[in-house]
Amino acid sequence: MSNSIVPAREDREQALRRVLESQAFARSEQLKNFLRYVCELEIAGRGGEIKEYSIGVEALGRPTSYSPTADSSVRRRAFELRQKLEEAYAGELAATEIVIDLPKGSYVPVFRYRAPAVIAGLVSDAAAAASPPRRALAAVPWAAGIGFLVGALAMRLLWSTSPAANAAAAILHEAWGPLATPEGNILICVASNFHMLVRPGGFSPDSDLPSFPAPPEIEGLYRKTNPLRDGSALTMRPAPNVATLGVVGGIAAVSSTLHALGAQSQILPERSAPLASFRNRNVILFGDPITSFAAAQLLSRARLTVAQDPATNRLVIRDRQKPASDPPAFSRHEGRPGDPAQVYGLLTVLPSDGTPGQPRRTLIVSGVSQVGIQGAAEFFTSPELLADLKNRLRQDGLSTFPKAYQLVVRCTAQDSLPLSCSYASHYVLEK
Repeated sequence: MSNSIVPAREDREQALRRVLESQAFARSEQLKNFLRYVCELEIAGRGGEIKEYSIGVEALGRPTSYSPTADSSVRRRAFELRQKLEEAYAGELAATEIVIDLPKGSYVPVFRYRAPAVIAGLVSDAAAAASPPRRALAAVPWAAGIGFLVGALAMRLLWSTSPAANAAAAILHEAWGPLATPEGNILICVASNFHMLVRPGGFSPDSDLPSFPAPPEIEGLYRKTNPLRDGSALTMRPAPNVATLGVVGGIAAVSSTLHALGAQSQILPERSAPLASFRNRNVILFGDPITSFAAAQLLSRARLTVAQDPATNRLVIRDRQKPASDPPAFSRHEGRPGDPAQVYGLLTVLPSDGTPGQPRRTLIVSGVSQVGIQGAAEFFTSPELLADLKNRLRQDGLSTFPKAYQLVVRCTAQDSLPLSCSYASHYVLEK
């Protein structure tokens, strides 16, 4: 899944052709078949159909009896494909504007704009010849701090030079409204699940939080992801300010887009920025009624909410206009073993309380899992997906995005990692 701008279909098709025709792939028919297969499915909007088995059979010519468990050929080819893509984009395709990534842990390709190519286009031919492409900048993923600045510069340059990118900027401004202005005064408020921090030995005494010996069952789980010396005892302590990986990914997506739109923002935990501080501010709240007092109160005014299903103890999206005894409107769906799971994110757009005549907006990002939360955030940063949503709103007789509405985002997840997101449903609360 992408952080912000998704290139148009024809641009993605051209990016694929350039790679397939490159010298780096000239003698790699299997890698070309692999890349062509996954990219064509993604471009057709069928990224959820990309699976290790189908790649083996459809792209690499394995027999229908092929077993991904017994045969690692697809995983080996995926590793080789990532290396070939890196080689191509560091060499003959160093000046391309759009690159194709195959993220580790996924077979779904990601098309994205690359900042160095745009910046290089603004440099004179002489200067470009004197300064070779900086491979390190192209290869390093965008991260906090410098990554946000590079992303902001890249998208601003794109929006000023490309008609398709100008359209992308326009739909973002329209959907984000007052959130997309330099004077937006945006608060990114983060609720947190209540966690127990586990650590070998004890904790420092400069805290009023209690600590407890960890139960013996924790040790085996701890060793799977953390080093632990033999004989070390594990201790637990409450950790009230912990954000999941999905929330972190969602914050990264919206922060990058806000920087690109020229909007200033600050990130605070909800305990430092309660609901009372939302007044007369633009707010992006990551939370649900289970983790956030603010979300609980705000979503009580909406149609859909995130709740815990007593039958499964899983989070679901419930329609508050229907009896509590009805099945949830949207819940996690597990396919066959090894297949991606289907989960849901929920975006709620509401007007913020404040001074009349000074419109402010509150965006609540929630979901039934951390993948749903990240997918919801990334949907709202994708011009292509927002344009699709606007077309659906037109069918409701709306010419633009309403003042208040809710959007359900369908996401696919593999081992708690996001693979794709798409539209599932929407409800208009106020035109």
